[in-house]
Amino acid sequence: MLGKYYRPPFVGIIAFVTVIMAQPLGHTLFVMLQGVLGSPGEATFAASFLCGLLGFILVWIGLKKKETAATWLGFIGAILIWTGWFEYTWEFFSHLLNVQPLYTATGELAMSSGLQVIQASGIIMIAVTVLFYFNRDTRCTAFKWLHRNAHMDPGKAAPGKDRDYARITALETIFVIWFIYVINLTLYDERILGVDHPVTYAVFFGFLVWAIYLNTRLIKYARMAPAVRYAIPTTVITWLDIEVLSKWGILEEFWLMPAEYALEMILVVAAFVVAGVAIYLTPERGEENAP
Repeated sequence: MLGKYYRPPFVGIIAFVTVIMAQPLGHTLFVMLQGVLGSPGEATFAASFLCGLLGFILVWIGLKKKETAATWLGFIGAILIWTGWFEYTWEFFSHLLNVQPLYTATGELAMSSGLQVIQASGIIMIAVTVLFYFNRDTRCTAFKWLHRNAHMDPGKAAPGKDRDYARITALETIFVIWFIYVINLTLYDERILGVDHPVTYAVFFGFLVWAIYLNTRLIKYARMAPAVRYAIPTTVITWLDIEVLSKWGILEEFWLMPAEYALEMILVVAAFVVAGVAIYLTPERGEENAP
């Protein structure tokens, strides 16, 4: 009975809804860890460590699963790893190193100390991304496009190699989130640009066009696993514009205030769970398709 929904455009829509709902939930998880346990402290450190460890366990379990389950476990695992080990590590060391928050000229908080440490990691992120770009076995659409158009073909992919979908999805998720974080923080930093800078407006509309283009491709997918993997960069690119709209005061970042916006968070969780179950129930079939 549900079979008619596992075809275009529903596959892409389900993948998009699930992955985009994970973005505010990741922020909410971090806020709850900080708010309930204190920031920073031994309890928060232990909880964040266990959060990331659970993510690694999910990715490990995913290595032994079929494609759809492996992709799903890799994605969820990456969100937990990012929240528990990446975000909290930067937050912890920002306090340890006594990094001062950044305020606007009117005295409003522009960037926390932890976010400034994330911003400082941008060059590391770029360096590691370049090494991934050199991977001749990559299936990343953006990298393959650059290989062709920049005339930097790294060589033919190794034949007959099974793909570790959980690990690949986890790496893609972490690096895409990291990449967008660095771009966001550069836009918000008034020492560099600022939320009202013309470049910020240009980036906003550029990413809007990019997100629309990616979504037109996403809804053509007929299989859930590759659709979810394609939805990861699609939704994170979309999320950049949502973040910018919140900085402009057009949207409220309710995911950072779950106690005050309980109904909204319940709806986000419900959408995530329903779409996640739909992904879990997706039948496995055929080889990976392209749009």
